[in-house]
Amino acid sequence: MKKPLKITIWTAGITVGLVLIVAIVFLFNFLSAIKSMTPAETQSINDSVWCIKDRFVNAFIFKGKDGYILIDAGISEKNFSRELSKTGINPDQITTLLLTHTDGDHIGATGLFRNAAVYLHKEEEQMINGTTGKTKFAKTKWKYGPYKLLENDETANYNGINIKIIHTPGHTPGSSCFIVGDTYLVTGDNLIIKEGKYVHFVEKFNMDTLKQEESLKTLPDPGTFKYILTGHNGIVKF
Repeated sequence: MKKPLKITIWTAGITVGLVLIVAIVFLFNFLSAIKSMTPAETQSINDSVWCIKDRFVNAFIFKGKDGYILIDAGISEKNFSRELSKTGINPDQITTLLLTHTDGDHIGATGLFRNAAVYLHKEEEQMINGTTGKTKFAKTKWKYGPYKLLENDETANYNGINIKIIHTPGHTPGSSCFIVGDTYLVTGDNLIIKEGKYVHFVEKFNMDTLKQEESLKTLPDPGTFKYILTGHNGIVKF
């Protein structure tokens, strides 16, 4: 075997080996982190708000004047559809879908909601248009049609409900929380609640934890809200 060919084979083998090691380490860390997550079961929080559990993540539904507002969309259409059926809400009744960010476990069932206008923060668009990825090798491909972009601290009325977006970058560049009315803070992967305080999300999943910690300082005090509805830490009631 010629020397250049040997070098090529050895180089390819080392590259494949390194990629495999990185993949194994990532999978181990991912599974370990998931085990520590505590999503709430699918349930009615009250007569106008519902929690949906899709494996290890929660999404939340709010009843509007004529239809429903959904915040985040879980992991898969199959799982989400099954859990949604427990509430008696039909996917076609969802008129608005607000995304805290665009990781796969928060947008996976977006295709179910054909009647919903989809919204995300303007800084999150880079995560779905091929500009930026969680890693160099992992970029989300948006396949769900049109969406609308939101500005920092924008408040809008969605189906009779006033909802304010607060840009809280760190997990991703456009990660955001939503204040629904004056009662609910929906957080996605922006934070965990520990001993009644905001704490940054699982560091290995954040793109910039220091930025996330700074972002959390912009949120109203947790006691401002009756409910804090998290992506992976369940329902926290004050």
